Amino acid sequence: MTAVAIANIFADPVDGTRYRLDDPAVRAALVAEARRQLAHDGCAILPSFVTPKAVARMAGEVMDLLPHAHRRDLLLRAYPGEPDESVPAGDPRRRATPFAMNSVATDQFDPDGPVMRLYIWDGLTRLVADMLDEPLLYRVADPLMSCNATILGDGDQHGWHFDSNDFVISLLLQAAEAGGRFEFAPAIRGPGDENLVGVAAAMDGTSPLLRQPPMAPGALILFRGRNSLHRVTPVLGARKRIIALFSYDRRPDMHFAERSRINVFGRSQPIPRQPARPGGAAMPSSA
Repeated sequence: MTAVAIANIFADPVDGTRYRLDDPAVRAALVAEARRQLAHDGCAILPSFVTPKAVARMAGEVMDLLPHAHRRDLLLRAYPGEPDESVPAGDPRRRATPFAMNSVATDQFDPDGPVMRLYIWDGLTRLVADMLDEPLLYRVADPLMSCNATILGDGDQHGWHFDSNDFVISLLLQAAEAGGRFEFAPAIRGPGDENLVGVAAAMDGTSPLLRQPPMAPGALILFRGRNSLHRVTPVLGARKRIIALFSYDRRPDMHFAERSRINVFGRSQPIPRQPARPGGAAMPSSA
């Protein structure tokens, strides 16, 4: 990335009027509020973190990649692995819900495009670490899953699940006309207590813990989903729901398991990139 691009990364995508990250006092207050939200329910939302103009560019970039995205249409359980044979029918460990979406991998993005430019900005990495109260975080080195995006069209949804990692960072780029809401039950389970009755109630839509926080395009979301059941409700209408996912880890050079790459993108290895076209960036040879 050129020096000019690095200099512009703060002024361009991030709303510098609302988020004055160059002011230590303002930044400290932002970090404190995010930590408060995370401690309260495991979810912190920074509304309008990215400007509408930058959001439109990012959403356009992802939509241009839709023809090359990997399509997922699966029924998956919230819990990994096969349930024990003694688990009765109706137990939430046996329930499967639809995972229907299109997924764009890291290697499909233009390395100098708007989505990757924001992800590789060191200022965002440091801010995320501070808000999560982590001494140091690194951008994940995985060639497919470090920075990716999901596109949900009419009828698509992201079924009920728990995360296997400690936190997830996402940026909403486009909201659906209706539906497509992020819904979660914070801290519904804990160490030594799976709270299966509570989990079943959440899946049935009767749990008092269920929340659908309001969020609009441009919102940066930090979420701790290991013990919080969550999903994206079915999308309704022609406008697609688009979200970018940024992965960080406490270790440098972290890669996801090969099985995870295959589950999300249908492949485990990056696609070789063609030489750059005149006036344009290099593109994967196929997807």
